[in-house]
Amino acid sequence: MKADKYLKTLTKRIRNSRIRDEILREYRNHIEDCKGALMESGMSEEAAEEEAVRQMGDPAEAGQEMNRLYREGLDLGMTLWFLGVSILLLPLRWIWEIHIPFYILGYIGKAFVIYGLLLSAWEKYNDFDISYAYGKNWSAGAGAMNNSGLILAIGVFFLAHDMSGGVWITLTLAVVQVVLRSFIQSLNRKRETALLWEIGVSDTAVTYKGKGTFCGRQMKIKTRDGEIQPGIPIIIVAMDGTKPVVERV
Repeated sequence: MKADKYLKTLTKRIRNSRIRDEILREYRNHIEDCKGALMESGMSEEAAEEEAVRQMGDPAEAGQEMNRLYREGLDLGMTLWFLGVSILLLPLRWIWEIHIPFYILGYIGKAFVIYGLLLSAWEKYNDFDISYAYGKNWSAGAGAMNNSGLILAIGVFFLAHDMSGGVWITLTLAVVQVVLRSFIQSLNRKRETALLWEIGVSDTAVTYKGKGTFCGRQMKIKTRDGEIQPGIPIIIVAMDGTKPVVERV
């Protein structure tokens, strides 16, 4: 088996995209070191590569083991942010007098909560950080305060009739947010590993956006490899949110 095929088979089993590149680099370096030592002992380059790969063991089993060791945990980042903002906002609920009937405040709070949960799902689906910007030109911090954690905390602010009620609403929403975001994270990683290393063709010019066809299906893609012209064979090497990142084959 060739080294490239071995590494693709191995990394396709690893769902944690944040550790996948590091594992790929370490395995590639190990294979290259072993290949070099075998060539020094008199083997041809092709025979040395095949022997070095053979010594690494079964790639599917190795990939599954790496996936088990580096499995991602629950998505807690945005939830911790939400809890922190809620702790700051809740005391203000009784310091700042709001002369609005409770039932109206309840409607406002529910609207914020519904919007916050939908926004949280959308943020995770696109794999955004807590501080993010969204648009053609990304610039760090442009959307730093407009995230689902802040929206949900504002919802709690309006829903809470007393401090104990506010605490229970906050904890309930924290659990819901963790479950929701972890579920979407699992779906994203499953889709990512299914698409990783698939070969297709560019249908349009590809830069920070474009379209390509993989497995008979057209999808939006991007590249970090300069501009790719239409009709060029391409391979998916990573994901940026839900958008495959491609390189020339």
